Amino acid sequence: MIKLAIHKKQNSFSDRWISYCDSNKISYKIVNCYDSNIMSDLNDVNALLWHWAHHEPEGQLVARQIISAIEKMGIVVFPNINTCWHYDDKIAQKYLLESINAPIVPSHVFLIKDEAIQFIEKAQYPLVFKLRCGAGSQNVQLVKNKYEAKKLCRKAFSKGFLAAKGYFADAKTKVRNIPNIEAFIGKMKRFPRSVKNIISNRRLLSVQKGYLYFQDFIANNQYDTRITVIGDRAFGFLRKVRPGDFRASGSGQILYDNDKIDMRCVEIAFDVSKKLNTQSLSFDFIFDSENEPKICEISYCYQSKAVHDCPGNWDHKLNWNKGHMWPEDAILLEVLRLISES
Repeated sequence: MIKLAIHKKQNSFSDRWISYCDSNKISYKIVNCYDSNIMSDLNDVNALLWHWAHHEPEGQLVARQIISAIEKMGIVVFPNINTCWHYDDKIAQKYLLESINAPIVPSHVFLIKDEAIQFIEKAQYPLVFKLRCGAGSQNVQLVKNKYEAKKLCRKAFSKGFLAAKGYFADAKTKVRNIPNIEAFIGKMKRFPRSVKNIISNRRLLSVQKGYLYFQDFIANNQYDTRITVIGDRAFGFLRKVRPGDFRASGSGQILYDNDKIDMRCVEIAFDVSKKLNTQSLSFDFIFDSENEPKICEISYCYQSKAVHDCPGNWDHKLNWNKGHMWPEDAILLEVLRLISES
């Protein structure tokens, strides 16, 4: 008999996993992956599902290591280490994607200040500056000239940058994305907890310094293409660039239109997922001056509802399967498949 372990965390994928198991009479137990006894707690299960995120300092500290250890027990884990070791680490993603010759936006990493300055003097502007961590276009800015680049360089190799932004960072976008008064009231109710979490994260997440990371700026993209691959399913939608900005991630302006999705993005996403042996991965694509799709970033975490609202999904042969599906359900079905094959 199959038995699952689920790390329960409110407002995470675990909510849907628990509901699915209850509805489909799948045996499971709730575990705490941060407990010192987590290994012995998993002795009687076939798989672990754990949706840890970038804003959890404890997850950033130990999740990858714990998952690596659990895999040695022969237990199916979501996310497996291939899926999550590069999560919220743009530098790791650069080297990983380059290793398999994936089509990525040209990226430049410097760990020595003098080498960074040499690049800055000769570079073509604008460039896109990024910290290695942060989601929803946090810690991303357009660098218009070498003077702005040098200012960032000095800071990067001295006091560094806070990884966790303040609550009012990107306030215009947050306000614009509130759909109604009920959502506004809900946001206000969560305000004290959100501020508390931000303060905690700022204390625990390390200051980002000792490196400089740029991506080439690719102009004339009015939206990006988000493809999410879960097993043999790919979900796709477009995200419009924010008004007066160059960033699409975090804009909240989603367009579900299959006719505007370039199928090369779906093919690349399936191909990369297969090569990396990942269970679930989202890809952000933009198009270069030759209209070739390029990967900006990848992530195993994403907004569940945005994926669910897709009108259907493609399989790896690019057959279209109509109908909405929660990504949590797709992940759980993929875990059950892996159990049956183990």
